Amino acid sequence: MSEKKSALNRPEGAGLPAYLEKGEKGGSRGLDVSGGTVHGLRVEDGRLVVPPELEKKLGFVPGARIEVVADRGRFEILPNIHSLNRLIIEPTSRCNLACRMCIRNTWDEPTGDMDGDVFDRLVSHLRRFPHLEAVMFGGFGEPTAHPLILDMIAAVKTLGLRVEMTTNGTLLDDSLIDGILRERLDMLWVSLDGVTGESFESIREGASFPRVLGNVQELSREIRRAGRSMEIGVVFVVMKTNLGDIKHLDRLARSVGARRIIVSHVLPYSEAMEREMLCLQTLTLETFTFAAGKTELNLPRIDVNNTTKETLFSILQGFENLTFMGNPVGVNARRCRFIHDRTAIVRWDGGVSPCMGLLHSHKTFLYGLERRVRAHAFGDVRTGDLFDIWNSKAYADFREKVKAFDYSPCHVCGGCSLLEKNEEDCYGNTFPACGGCLWAQGIIQCP
Repeated sequence: MSEKKSALNRPEGAGLPAYLEKGEKGGSRGLDVSGGTVHGLRVEDGRLVVPPELEKKLGFVPGARIEVVADRGRFEILPNIHSLNRLIIEPTSRCNLACRMCIRNTWDEPTGDMDGDVFDRLVSHLRRFPHLEAVMFGGFGEPTAHPLILDMIAAVKTLGLRVEMTTNGTLLDDSLIDGILRERLDMLWVSLDGVTGESFESIREGASFPRVLGNVQELSREIRRAGRSMEIGVVFVVMKTNLGDIKHLDRLARSVGARRIIVSHVLPYSEAMEREMLCLQTLTLETFTFAAGKTELNLPRIDVNNTTKETLFSILQGFENLTFMGNPVGVNARRCRFIHDRTAIVRWDGGVSPCMGLLHSHKTFLYGLERRVRAHAFGDVRTGDLFDIWNSKAYADFREKVKAFDYSPCHVCGGCSLLEKNEEDCYGNTFPACGGCLWAQGIIQCP
């Protein structure tokens, strides 16, 4: 037999078979911009002409201050943070499960559903936002538990907006599947925190893994049968007890027709949950963040196998400023995604919150120290207009403050009395003080 290796019998680390096994087509794909969209701009008489669809995405309005970031010959146009682009609506704070890692375990507040009249009033406000593109039904309850959820999806779709929803998948029966397809939901994010019944059910108390998996697989079949473009995504909360499942997530996602997976750390609402975290060293050493003034290591693409694993492991631990072909590996910590993505959240009772971290009062534990986080709202859609609330001076000033993120680093603090609450910090910031927010540190992430 010849010693030459065929394309499907390559040495360790060869990538072609992996792509072929996943159904990827060979051949040229044209310009690769990592899944992004290229917008062509023209220059006329010394002025940059921006197409209307891009103006909407960037939040351009007369007098808006637009920032352009220049780095290594690349230029990034930052959107206007004062243009609402995405709204999260919490239809209910109720849930039919009692998951181990849920923030609801720390609540000392009533739960409830958004009233239909309040929702209708909110929808009428949305027509005033020229840059709004998407609505997500989410929050900290189970959206499909709201009896009017299909009517809510339909009402938002009449505005021409993209609509997404999160779910634990337990209530995804034939009737609900037919409904979300009929009302043209654009994307459903399903919480799947395990790839086996044992790991999943130990976390998602009250849920059956075979049933949830079967529900999502049936949805995937119905999407294909109906010829719809609806997407499915998987949300996975990683802990020490289910860490080994991550390497099987691609197989799980493909089994339910999902093309996107979001992994988040657990929110440490108790000392037991803190012990499940896999990021305490990340927080204290600022791993995967950019460190000004430190050496940059720029690597080419490289095999990931037994030969390289020790070296790569050492590099990932020791270099904050690691790049591959000039593309940074590190993330922007101390950065609020909700502010930069121009997002607001309307709670089930009408309160307008700037982020998930301030949506409900809760507590967290870090390094054995308890921190009580008080919720905050800039207004209430039951008595005010969302457009006026979003454009209020208090809310606009808050967005500018969080964008600068000049808060004390409570997430690595040894523990003064100010750490116990989010009322103020040692930099002189008053409520809400965001320095201890784990969303802003790249630890917790939501769809």
